Amino acid sequence: MSLIPERLSRLRLYMKTFDIELCIVPTSDYHQSEYVADYFKYRAYLSGFTGSAGTLAVTQDEAKLWTDSRYFLQAEQQLQGSGIDLMKMRTPGFPTLHEWIAEQQPKSIGIDAEVFSVSEVNEIKNCITWSHGRIDCAFKSYDAVWKHRPALPQSPVFLLDESISGESTQSKLTRIRKEMAQTGSQSYLLCALDEIAWAFNLRGSDIAYNPVALCYAMIGLDECRLYIDADKVNQETADKLAQDGISISGYQDFAKDVQKLPLYNKVCFDASKINGLVFEMIPQACEKSDNAKIISRLKAIKNSTELEGTRRAMIKDGICFVRFWKHLEESLERGEQPGEYELAETLAAERLKQSSCVSESFDAIVAYGANGAIVHYSPQADTQARVAPDNILLIDHGGQYRFDGTTDMTRTLALYKNKEDIPQAYLKDYAAVLKGNIALALAEFPEGTRGCQLDVLARQFLWKQACNYGHGTGHGIGHFLNVHEGPQSIRMEENPVNLEPGMILSNEPGLYKSGAYGIRLETMIAVEERQQSDFGRFFAFETLTICPWDIRSIAPEYYTEEEINYINQYHQTVYQKLAPYLNEEEKLWLQEKTKQL
Repeated sequence: MSLIPERLSRLRLYMKTFDIELCIVPTSDYHQSEYVADYFKYRAYLSGFTGSAGTLAVTQDEAKLWTDSRYFLQAEQQLQGSGIDLMKMRTPGFPTLHEWIAEQQPKSIGIDAEVFSVSEVNEIKNCITWSHGRIDCAFKSYDAVWKHRPALPQSPVFLLDESISGESTQSKLTRIRKEMAQTGSQSYLLCALDEIAWAFNLRGSDIAYNPVALCYAMIGLDECRLYIDADKVNQETADKLAQDGISISGYQDFAKDVQKLPLYNKVCFDASKINGLVFEMIPQACEKSDNAKIISRLKAIKNSTELEGTRRAMIKDGICFVRFWKHLEESLERGEQPGEYELAETLAAERLKQSSCVSESFDAIVAYGANGAIVHYSPQADTQARVAPDNILLIDHGGQYRFDGTTDMTRTLALYKNKEDIPQAYLKDYAAVLKGNIALALAEFPEGTRGCQLDVLARQFLWKQACNYGHGTGHGIGHFLNVHEGPQSIRMEENPVNLEPGMILSNEPGLYKSGAYGIRLETMIAVEERQQSDFGRFFAFETLTICPWDIRSIAPEYYTEEEINYINQYHQTVYQKLAPYLNEEEKLWLQEKTKQL
């Protein structure tokens, strides 16, 4: 950890040179990505905190890091001895970053606006009320501070066939332009990598686990341009893009071309996804429409081909996990004690045996005992806990299947030799989480319902025990794209986006008891139309995940008859869909795991 104070000292010296009192470093890239390539992991380099969400603020006298509840325990461990204070987001007693800036009123703030969205830049500017305060939006300290910075990734890109995406690029561009025309926009600026990937049926591997490529795009009513390093695009791909009316320019040329937009044109973009530098390049004479979420909304509603592909992917994930789980139990019976990191690698290797799987969809979470209470725990080879048959194991994992889709699933297993040894408190807690998952899975709701209106269904049983969890209940999931996508969500906070048929989300209530264990039970669900009446259209959820719950963790006395029937029916479906792909020994094992309660 001695490296961190030394890195912060170099940053402070650079700040002093340019008379900067406060430097703010986010977790982001030029595209406002949730997960970033190594080239952009400056915050992790400066702080030692490796979580996917966090913002570092550094002055000459102190340093603070804001992150959310998923990472509180991880951040506490990784920030020890760094001189950086942990600031817990949405927690009483901790000011937000913007409240803290407003209290400090620094005379000068340094940020690199190219890794902040224009919305975030404006929020920081609004914190300063001192008349002579200044913000340097081009404060790039990387070269002076970050020794041996990784290079920008140069992975080749490829195109998805319409048989996989379910819609041609030309069709998508037609729909996008129709919505642009309705708002009177002549140019649509795109920075978000998954939105560009969806619109052009383009995929890459510049960011681990996310099949996207570093690029920008500009869609006009009559022309379309993709900004990407030419070395990433082979001739066949370039020719196909050209056939779809898409020209190619250099990655670094995007901001210059934005600067050349025709005067008085109406330019649309999403202010939460376009970076501050690009925004500043838009000519002042252009009319700016900063709430364009055209692609975000279109992408969220999966077509029948994408839904069917995701169903195939979930069967593959179910096969993978069944084999992994069976292997784990047999290892423990032999007296072995595999490590968490080793199990994560075993699970990843098992998944890669499935056809069209190219990678995991995120770093698998394999968390034993108290580590399960660290919501986004990531096992490391040198610190992994050894797994024995006397505690709880939480496994959160997913895959990227090129011809099928993206998966995300969590199971929590009671690894005890004897069922009588499983703590009663755990069985009660598991029931509160599983009952919440079932309640949400069975929800039926009218058209126009938002995710925040359903969130309580998943939390209600935990609340009765005076328990809760800090993360959302459901996030959107892409189709062979990012495992986290918007705009849909199921969470306590207000989100104005209505749930619509075709949207895929996670259903993942959880409970985390520090020092003891964590429980999370996650399935993927798709919104579907269920019925229509005099009161309008009513929607429900199709559960996509095909994998058994841990029946050793299910104490029937905590469940209603309806819930037991649901579990039994679900397990019957799991067996019917997975058994054809298993050998006789595996079928017998799965039969036991899905037996009727």
